[in-house]
Amino acid sequence: MKIAVTDANIFIDLIRLNMLALLFSIEMEIYTAQEVIDQLNDDQSRELAAFLGPQHLKVYRLSEKELEEVVAFEAPRSLELADRAVAWLSIRLEATVLTGDGVLRKFCQTKRLEVRGIIWFFDCLVERELYTPQFAASKLTELQHINPRLPRNEITIRLQKWGMLTA
Repeated sequence: MKIAVTDANIFIDLIRLNMLALLFSIEMEIYTAQEVIDQLNDDQSRELAAFLGPQHLKVYRLSEKELEEVVAFEAPRSLELADRAVAWLSIRLEATVLTGDGVLRKFCQTKRLEVRGIIWFFDCLVERELYTPQFAASKLTELQHINPRLPRNEITIRLQKWGMLTA
Protein backbone atom coordinates (compact mmCIF):
# COMPACT_ATOMS: atom_id res chain seq x y z
CA MET A 1 0.00 0.00 0.00
CA LYS A 2 1.24 3.49 -0.82
CA ILE A 3 2.15 5.84 2.00
CA ALA A 4 1.22 9.52 2.25
CA VAL A 5 2.49 12.12 4.69
CA THR A 6 -0.08 14.83 5.30
CA ASP A 7 0.42 18.49 6.10
CA ALA A 8 -1.79 20.55 8.43
CA ASN A 9 -3.65 22.42 5.70
CA ILE A 10 -5.11 19.20 4.29
CA PHE A 11 -6.41 18.22 7.73
CA ILE A 12 -7.81 21.71 8.32
CA ASP A 13 -9.67 21.83 5.00
CA LEU A 14 -11.12 18.34 5.47
CA ILE A 15 -12.20 19.10 9.03
CA ARG A 16 -13.94 22.29 7.90
CA LEU A 17 -15.78 20.30 5.20
CA ASN A 18 -16.70 17.46 7.61
CA MET A 19 -14.81 15.08 5.34
CA LEU A 20 -11.88 14.00 7.50
CA ALA A 21 -13.01 10.37 7.75
CA LEU A 22 -12.79 10.02 3.97
CA LEU A 23 -9.05 10.68 4.05
CA PHE A 24 -8.64 7.21 5.52
CA SER A 25 -10.63 5.55 2.74
CA ILE A 26 -8.35 6.36 -0.21
CA GLU A 27 -6.25 3.20 0.12
CA MET A 28 -3.09 4.87 1.40
CA GLU A 29 -1.35 4.61 4.73
CA ILE A 30 -1.68 8.10 6.18
CA TYR A 31 1.14 9.51 8.30
CA THR A 32 1.88 12.90 9.74
CA ALA A 33 4.49 14.36 12.06
CA GLN A 34 3.77 15.40 15.64
CA GLU A 35 4.88 18.90 14.62
CA VAL A 36 1.90 19.03 12.24
CA ILE A 37 -0.50 18.02 15.01
CA ASP A 38 1.01 20.76 17.17
CA GLN A 39 -0.04 23.35 14.54
CA LEU A 40 -3.73 22.50 14.88
CA ASN A 41 -6.05 24.29 17.27
CA ASP A 42 -7.67 22.36 20.14
CA ASP A 43 -10.91 21.58 18.26
CA GLN A 44 -9.02 20.37 15.20
CA SER A 45 -6.70 18.25 17.35
CA ARG A 46 -9.67 16.65 19.09
CA GLU A 47 -11.32 15.83 15.79
CA LEU A 48 -8.12 14.33 14.42
CA ALA A 49 -7.54 12.35 17.64
CA ALA A 50 -10.56 10.19 16.80
CA PHE A 51 -8.55 8.76 13.90
CA LEU A 52 -5.23 8.10 15.63
CA GLY A 53 -4.12 4.51 15.38
CA PRO A 54 -2.65 1.90 13.05
CA GLN A 55 -5.78 1.57 10.90
CA HIS A 56 -6.09 5.30 10.27
CA LEU A 57 -3.57 8.00 11.17
CA LYS A 58 -0.03 7.24 12.23
CA VAL A 59 1.78 10.11 13.96
CA TYR A 60 5.56 10.07 13.74
CA ARG A 61 7.39 11.53 16.73
CA LEU A 62 10.89 12.67 15.91
CA SER A 63 13.69 11.57 18.20
CA GLU A 64 16.07 14.25 19.44
CA LYS A 65 18.60 13.21 16.80
CA GLU A 66 15.96 13.23 14.06
CA LEU A 67 14.75 16.66 15.17
CA GLU A 68 18.31 17.94 14.78
CA GLU A 69 18.35 16.47 11.25
CA VAL A 70 15.05 18.16 10.41
CA VAL A 71 16.23 21.52 11.75
CA ALA A 72 19.47 21.19 9.76
CA PHE A 73 17.60 20.02 6.66
CA GLU A 74 18.60 22.19 3.72
CA ALA A 75 15.29 23.82 2.84
CA PRO A 76 13.86 27.28 2.15
CA ARG A 77 13.79 29.49 5.23
CA SER A 78 10.06 30.01 4.84
CA LEU A 79 9.39 26.33 5.60
CA GLU A 80 8.27 25.97 9.19
CA LEU A 81 9.45 23.10 11.37
CA ALA A 82 6.25 21.14 10.66
CA ASP A 83 6.73 21.52 6.89
CA ARG A 84 10.35 20.42 7.17
CA ALA A 85 9.23 17.42 9.22
CA VAL A 86 6.68 16.47 6.53
CA ALA A 87 9.35 16.66 3.81
CA TRP A 88 11.92 14.77 5.91
CA LEU A 89 9.44 12.04 6.83
CA SER A 90 8.27 11.71 3.23
CA ILE A 91 11.83 11.17 2.09
CA ARG A 92 12.44 8.64 4.85
CA LEU A 93 9.23 6.70 4.11
CA GLU A 94 9.43 7.18 0.33
CA ALA A 95 5.95 8.62 0.61
CA THR A 96 3.66 10.91 -1.33
CA VAL A 97 3.25 14.35 0.23
CA LEU A 98 -0.33 15.61 0.70
CA THR A 99 -0.20 19.38 1.01
CA GLY A 100 -1.72 22.62 -0.16
CA ASP A 101 1.36 24.64 0.80
CA GLY A 102 3.05 26.01 -2.32
CA VAL A 103 6.52 26.37 -0.82
CA LEU A 104 6.43 22.84 0.60
CA ARG A 105 5.10 21.51 -2.70
CA LYS A 106 7.92 23.09 -4.71
CA PHE A 107 10.57 22.00 -2.23
CA CYS A 108 9.33 18.39 -2.23
CA GLN A 109 9.28 18.37 -6.01
CA THR A 110 12.96 19.37 -6.02
CA LYS A 111 13.55 16.30 -3.85
CA ARG A 112 11.72 14.20 -6.47
CA LEU A 113 8.86 13.39 -4.13
CA GLU A 114 5.36 12.83 -5.43
CA VAL A 115 3.20 15.72 -4.23
CA ARG A 116 -0.60 15.78 -4.25
CA GLY A 117 -3.18 18.21 -2.94
CA ILE A 118 -6.80 18.51 -1.93
CA ILE A 119 -8.09 18.58 -5.52
CA TRP A 120 -6.36 15.27 -6.19
CA PHE A 121 -8.11 13.95 -3.08
CA PHE A 122 -11.48 14.92 -4.58
CA ASP A 123 -10.50 13.15 -7.81
CA CYS A 124 -9.79 10.00 -5.75
CA LEU A 125 -13.18 10.18 -4.08
CA VAL A 126 -14.97 10.35 -7.42
CA GLU A 127 -12.77 7.72 -9.14
CA ARG A 128 -13.30 5.27 -6.27
CA GLU A 129 -17.03 6.09 -6.25
CA LEU A 130 -16.91 7.17 -2.61
CA TYR A 131 -18.75 10.34 -3.65
CA THR A 132 -20.94 11.12 -6.61
CA PRO A 133 -19.47 13.72 -8.95
CA GLN A 134 -22.30 16.09 -8.01
CA PHE A 135 -21.65 15.80 -4.28
CA ALA A 136 -17.89 16.18 -4.81
CA ALA A 137 -18.58 19.29 -6.91
CA SER A 138 -20.73 20.82 -4.17
CA LYS A 139 -18.03 20.15 -1.55
CA LEU A 140 -15.33 21.49 -3.86
CA THR A 141 -17.40 24.65 -4.36
CA GLU A 142 -17.73 24.94 -0.58
CA LEU A 143 -13.98 24.45 -0.21
CA GLN A 144 -13.33 27.20 -2.74
CA HIS A 145 -15.11 29.63 -0.39
CA ILE A 146 -13.25 28.33 2.67
CA ASN A 147 -9.83 28.31 1.00
CA PRO A 148 -9.62 30.95 -1.75
CA ARG A 149 -5.94 30.17 -2.43
CA LEU A 150 -6.81 26.99 -4.32
CA PRO A 151 -6.09 26.98 -8.08
CA ARG A 152 -9.32 28.27 -9.64
CA ASN A 153 -8.57 26.80 -13.06
CA GLU A 154 -8.23 23.27 -11.61
CA ILE A 155 -11.48 23.69 -9.70
CA THR A 156 -13.27 24.95 -12.81
CA ILE A 157 -12.02 21.92 -14.76
CA ARG A 158 -13.44 19.56 -12.12
CA LEU A 159 -16.76 21.41 -11.88
CA GLN A 160 -17.16 21.23 -15.67
CA LYS A 161 -16.13 17.57 -15.74
CA TRP A 162 -18.57 16.73 -12.95
CA GLY A 163 -21.42 18.56 -14.67
CA MET A 164 -21.74 21.53 -12.34
CA LEU A 165 -20.54 24.16 -14.83
CA THR A 166 -21.01 24.52 -18.53
CA ALA A 167 -18.01 25.36 -20.68
